[in-house]
Order: sequence, then C-alpha cells, then structure tokens
Amino acid sequence: MKATEFLRLPPTTPPDRLYVITGEDSYLQRACVQALRQRVIPEESLWAFNYSEHDLGQEALSRVLAVAQELPLPPTGRLVVVRNLDRLADTDVERLKDYVRRPATTTTVVFQAPTLDKRRASTTVLLKTATLIECQALVPEEARRWVTAYARERGFELPPMAASHLIGAVGCDLLRLTSEVEKLMNYVGVGGRIEPEAVAALVVRSAQEDNFDLSEALWQSDAPRALRTLHRLLDRGAEPVALVGLLAWQLRQMLTAHELMAVNTPREALLRELRLPPSRLTAFLGAVRKQSAPHLHWALMRLQAVDDAIKRGYATPRLNLEFFLCEVLVANQAGYSA
Repeated sequence: MKATEFLRLPPTTPPDRLYVITGEDSYLQRACVQALRQRVIPEESLWAFNYSEHDLGQEALSRVLAVAQELPLPPTGRLVVVRNLDRLADTDVERLKDYVRRPATTTTVVFQAPTLDKRRASTTVLLKTATLIECQALVPEEARRWVTAYARERGFELPPMAASHLIGAVGCDLLRLTSEVEKLMNYVGVGGRIEPEAVAALVVRSAQEDNFDLSEALWQSDAPRALRTLHRLLDRGAEPVALVGLLAWQLRQMLTAHELMAVNTPREALLRELRLPPSRLTAFLGAVRKQSAPHLHWALMRLQAVDDAIKRGYATPRLNLEFFLCEVLVANQAGYSA
C-alpha cells in the first residue's frame, strides 16, 4: 500500500508482525515508523524498553532477530526497526526464512530500504508475508492534499491557491513542505489563514529548483509553467548561455535514459548513471517515455542553433530562448518524430 494510505489508517489498527518500508521519500518513511511506534507501544514511557533501531550494515541479522525474539516489557509489544535491508548478506537468507515462518508474536519487525531489488532472495522471502509500504514521492495533487490536511490538523487554513503556490515554489518534497508550512503558520499566528501573498513573501525558491522546473515543464509540455520559469530565471539575472547548457544536459540525459530503459536497467543503476535526485527520477522517466529519440536529437540540434544565435547577437537571448521553448512545446503537442 502507499504510505499515505497507511498513515490514514485509524491509530487503533492492530499492527502486523512484519513490514517492509521502501521508497525515496525519507519523510514518509519516518512518519510510517512513528505511526507504527504509536500503535505497537502506545505508552511513551515504554519506548526506551520496547523500541530499538538496527542497521544491517553494522549489525548481523542474527543479533537483530535475537532482539526481536525477546519478550517486551508489558503491557505493550516490541517494535524493531531494521535499516538497510539491501545490505543483508546472502548467507543470512535461510535465517530470515526461519524467522518469517515463525515470527515472534509480541514483536513487529520493520525492514527499511530506499529501493527494493526484487531479484534478491531476501526480498522475495519478505514480500511473501510482510506488509509492503511504499513511500514514493508525491505528485503535485497528492502533495496539495497532504499539505492542506497538515495545516488543517494544526488549526490553520491553507486555501487551494496558497497550497498550489507553495508546491510550485518548493516542489513535492514533504520535508521541505513541512518546514515551509511551519514557517508560514508562525508568521500568520494561531488559527490563521495562510494566503498566497504570505507564501510569496516567505517562501524562497532556489535557482536549482527553477532549473529543474524549466526542464520538467518543457518535456512535460506545460507551456505556461515553462515560459513563466524561463522569465523568472532571466529576470533574476541567469545567464542565457548557462540555461542553454542546462537544457542541453537535460536532453543528453534523456537520450541516455532511452538507451538504459531499452535494456531494462534497474532503478539503482538509473540513479547512478543519470545523476538525478531520487525524488525526481519517476517524473523524469515519465517525461522520457513521452519523447522519441529522434525528437530529442532534433531538439538538441535546434538548441545548438539557439546557442550560436545568442553568441552571435542574433535577436535578444530572451527571444531566442522563448522561440526555442515554443518550437519544442508545439512539436511535443503534435507528437513530432523525425
């Protein structure tokens, strides 16, 4: 199930014996673990006795499972959180199988990993019986609902327009969104209404975020967002030649992604080869699938012509870049393929 679905379950929902929590959103992973701790060990005074965290990069599985089999201090259960499932040694698979067949009835064990390699025997063993919670990055609409609920639960009103402005400024990363909402709540005061003007005044975009926005909007055929981001970057003094370089890098990355996906490259290798933040990989690959390789080659050649025009002083840099964006956006909408 999705992490957002899991977090909406009533606090009194009985916990399962085994969980696997995976995904690139570290905030959601932490939130899921905290929710489980509240369910398994409702009495905070017992956390020090019945809750423990372990790292398979530093501890042997045998030690972790020995802790899991210890009786908890009543009246609550025990929660054992095991990070870095991907570092589990192949020699420990049989030991893991034994525990999965007969898990401790008073303990909930949570295995965590940023990604899951389903080809590994350990993953296969766990997924047969464990509850899988996926903490993938939210899409904008999911993030809007989440941040609106977050503010409402704390007694604040976050209208749709303000929520959209906030997500447009900082993206869908929940750790960043939480930080910005807390700042906005402190600004408007208890029980206040967070207006779009407050978001514009307090939430600062980084140049890197705008750069990613420009590329994503272009290849997702979002013309208003692409042109709006271009103007914002140029108005801040961004060098047009640097923007050309950014777009050229993005095009080459997309062509590389085409080649890697054609041979079913695993997610971990894609992250390594494409050098992208994990939170942006899914959206990036989705954009790549919408473009043909000939189209991307054509766009790269057009961009080279724009670079030459800017350096030679043909028209203004702004006009050259606007014309390039419009050409590509029109070609995207028409389903261009060379």
